[in-house]
Amino acid sequence: MRKIKAIMLSIAVIATVGAALATNSKAPCSSLPQFYKSGNNFYPAGTENYDYVCEFNHFGTCTYYYDAATNTYKPCKSGRILWLR
Repeated sequence: MRKIKAIMLSIAVIATVGAALATNSKAPCSSLPQFYKSGNNFYPAGTENYDYVCEFNHFGTCTYYYDAATNTYKPCKSGRILWLR
């Protein structure tokens, strides 16, 4: 009986942790400043839905964010950047 109880408790803990991770799947870069790439240079993109929007595009990258740990720009949102202003 104790084995069954321990197994059920383990399954409940794993399911809870999995559900918590699944609901928090928002991109970690969304709260960071966004940049766009032009040639080999990166420039501040501004505010999404005010200065630009990301149009659906499977093969492109709309915005990037700066990763200070690796000193590189990494893709954040996929799509194509369209300027509003």
